[in-house]
Amino acid sequence: RRMILDGKIDLDVPVEKAWDFLIDINKFSTCLPGIDSVTQIDDKTFDGIISATVGPISGKFNFRSTIVESNAPVQMVVKTEGTDTVTKSTVNADMTVDLRRVSDAKSEMDYKADVKIEGRLGILGDMVLRATATLILQEFTKRLHKGLGEPA
Repeated sequence: RRMILDGKIDLDVPVEKAWDFLIDINKFSTCLPGIDSVTQIDDKTFDGIISATVGPISGKFNFRSTIVESNAPVQMVVKTEGTDTVTKSTVNADMTVDLRRVSDAKSEMDYKADVKIEGRLGILGDMVLRATATLILQEFTKRLHKGLGEPA
């Protein structure tokens, strides 16, 4: 099962500040809902564990994310591979993040994720998977604004 998620987040900070935040895994990980732990392997790779509920299935995902391309402060391509400990489903996501300068104090973050799900999670259906992804993105956006020190 394959899903494309894309969207845009307006940020009230300069593009460089947004970039520095996104590239710093310790800061960035505070924006991920359900994150249990993050371990930096090297400057491009990190492992993590996330607790998530997708429809009727609750479990932990072990994942590894790798920054496969980074062009500061405009574009980052991240590959993530994860396995759900309950159903042993696998999730592979290729995500591209583009940052655009709007003004000296504002920037815009465009993201596009190509997500492939194999295993029992894949049979839950698009609606459940999309609803879950939407909730995670909403919470991520809220935390990102807060993490960047923007007015709420």
